[in-house]
Amino acid sequence: MTMIEKIRTLVEDLETKDFYIYTGIFLIICSVLTIGIVFQYYRRINYLEKEITEINDYREDRVRVIREQAAQVKQQRNDVDAILAEDINFKIGGYFKDLLVKLELTDKKIAEETALVDREDNYRESELDATFEDMNMKQLATLLQELERNKRISTKRLEVTKSKKKPETIEVRITIGTLLLKTEI
Repeated sequence: MTMIEKIRTLVEDLETKDFYIYTGIFLIICSVLTIGIVFQYYRRINYLEKEITEINDYREDRVRVIREQAAQVKQQRNDVDAILAEDINFKIGGYFKDLLVKLELTDKKIAEETALVDREDNYRESELDATFEDMNMKQLATLLQELERNKRISTKRLEVTKSKKKPETIEVRITIGTLLLKTEI
């Protein structure tokens, strides 16, 4: 209360001219502060509106990209289904044995293993892991070209090492795979 009393006595002791000057200064300071606060408020709103616009543009671009990718995946799935429908009785082991006979590589094969892997989608994956020894690069290239020609086969892994028995030959470990519809098995 003493603070209010001091201010009241100070105002009462002022002359009219000084009172108007101090009141004017006080009002100018309040106006400048109010204008500063309003300016900062609208400046911040403008900044946030620009941020929102940029975020929405980015979001729209991402949605467009996701839709395009979804369309590509759908097209690829339709292509895979069409390839699988061409030969319902396809067996990777039988195909690989026929290919080795055709390329005269049956004597190079030392091991072969087939496995089925369940996937989360409508497919199962049949994988064949084969090991060869005493091959040359030409035979390997021919094998890979033949595997590449079959749209149903994909090469998953290929390991080539120098043969320990014959220095001019290589040892090859290859894993190939194919998709099967879950209803095919």
